[in-house]
Amino acid sequence: MQVSAHIRLLSLSLLGLAAIAISGCASYKMGSSAPIPFETLYVEATANESFAPQAQAAVSAKIRDTFIRDGRVQLVNSPKKADAILSITLTDYRRTGNTRNPNDTVRAQDFTITLQAEASLYDNETQQFLFEKRQLSENTSAYAGNPYDKTGTPDQTQSYFQAEYQAMPTLARGLARQITDTVLSTW
Repeated sequence: MQVSAHIRLLSLSLLGLAAIAISGCASYKMGSSAPIPFETLYVEATANESFAPQAQAAVSAKIRDTFIRDGRVQLVNSPKKADAILSITLTDYRRTGNTRNPNDTVRAQDFTITLQAEASLYDNETQQFLFEKRQLSENTSAYAGNPYDKTGTPDQTQSYFQAEYQAMPTLARGLARQITDTVLSTW
């Protein structure tokens, strides 16, 4: 009898502890608890002042995707309908060689690609910038050629272009996440 009472007491204690733990998490919200001063947002087409090949379309699409997934603000298709306007300018694009080809030390086998941008958020109601020309940067690694290919020397130029092309969605996604976090967090 005494064992059964201990088991019952232990079961009730664990059930009570679980109820307390669950009720403590009931009011938790992801993200910042600070209110966002706008409900609707217009995202201007990304301007490209860098030499990043076809980056503006990829960055614009990824920015819109991240705001839609977040769900805290509604995107609108006109600046007149928006409480705030976000403008992005891609300002710099750099490739830095990391590893050199052992047969030709002038050519890089892998490199770091960096894409920099400026973001500005304008409040339509107050007619003032919430932030202006905020600097953001994202980088990724790209690999030219296949180091395991022993059949011959690949076309290195084509390999560079392909590596850049494959790295652009990664850069755009990372930059879009930073921009979304910057817009939706407290400044």
